[in-house]
Amino acid sequence: MKLRIFSLSVIATGLLVACSPDPGPTNRPANEATPVAEQPRTPAAESDANTDAEPLIVYMNRVTPDEVGAGAGTISVRQSAEGLVFTPNLMGLTAGKHGFHIHQNPSCEPEMQDGKKVAAAAAGGHYDPTNAGKHTGPEGDGHKGDLPMIEVNSAGVQQQVTINGLTLDDLQNRSLVVHERRDDYATDPAGDSGARIACGVTK
Repeated sequence: MKLRIFSLSVIATGLLVACSPDPGPTNRPANEATPVAEQPRTPAAESDANTDAEPLIVYMNRVTPDEVGAGAGTISVRQSAEGLVFTPNLMGLTAGKHGFHIHQNPSCEPEMQDGKKVAAAAAGGHYDPTNAGKHTGPEGDGHKGDLPMIEVNSAGVQQQVTINGLTLDDLQNRSLVVHERRDDYATDPAGDSGARIACGVTK
């Protein structure tokens, strides 16, 4: 009869693995957690689908006429066969549609305009490499920085937006700006979409 001899070190290792407790997920410190009511939500199926390249993550901040304020979430941007895909994951947006634009300058600081301070005015005007000089929306022949609106439903879910004719190179050293209300895609300079409420610099 043949005897099979197993290494004691192998047996010991197996026992240690079997007896080790499950470490479970690492908890975030309470002071780093986002309050549940403020957590932004984007549909998971849309967020993870059709990723063709490493996305650009733009960190957004709340903006007011006085300052660049607290963090407001992120917008990830990736190149796809359909164009640039923007996935908003923002806090503090009300339900409805919000004007959304690429601005010329890489700054979100307030500046004086017509005798008063304006939120994120240092971002400048809409990205307009062809000098179209008009605001006609993403389907028009105006600013290249005129993006589809960010739409938020009653549950706080924010829809992705896609635009053709731009690449990630167009976003280098620019800024993304979200407005307080919908864009009419006609009125200059920003479609009567109200104040700039969130801004992030792209690098």
